[in-house]
Amino acid sequence: MHSWVIYISVFLISYAIGDIPFAFIISKMVKGVDIRYAGEGNVGARNVLHSIGKPYGVLVGILDFLKGAVVAFLCLSLNLTFPLIITAGFGVVFGHDFPVFLKFKGGKGIATALGFLFVLFPMPTSAALFLMLILFSVRRYFHFAASIGIGSLPLLWMPLFKNEPKEIIFTIGYLSFLGMKRLIDEPHMRKIKEASGWDKG
Repeated sequence: MHSWVIYISVFLISYAIGDIPFAFIISKMVKGVDIRYAGEGNVGARNVLHSIGKPYGVLVGILDFLKGAVVAFLCLSLNLTFPLIITAGFGVVFGHDFPVFLKFKGGKGIATALGFLFVLFPMPTSAALFLMLILFSVRRYFHFAASIGIGSLPLLWMPLFKNEPKEIIFTIGYLSFLGMKRLIDEPHMRKIKEASGWDKG
């Protein structure tokens, strides 16, 4: 099989797993709400938590995390090469961020990306998540805690745990993609926030 066929196949399979919009499905099932146009307008766990209810937000967060974790686990189980693992990682987050079932209006991909990274690099990712939890418990400001906690993964924890340079470079690029998605979503989120009266940090 040609190498480009393998890369495309890995990306599409990962995309299909990431494409499952748990936030949208659960919000519709529980309250009949289209989460794309409620709260902050994001198809993710945090918006579900505030717009639908804490238990459902936690459930969505776990399910989105598992999407990334399952893809990473499959990569390791199949002994895929590192370039194919990178392809799978971007595929699952791309599926979450731009789901075809929701006309490409998805979430930010933080939980899914962390699930993927957690399976690949459990120790540094756990340290980053722990720091994020501490910062959130002190400041109660999600974006501040997420930015510092997640940003510490390739800049502090991965070098500390002696990860290879290629792994650190991949993680920086991976997390940078999440930042770009946030910028892409900002106009839509600002509009929905103004309509819904969203004022969460």
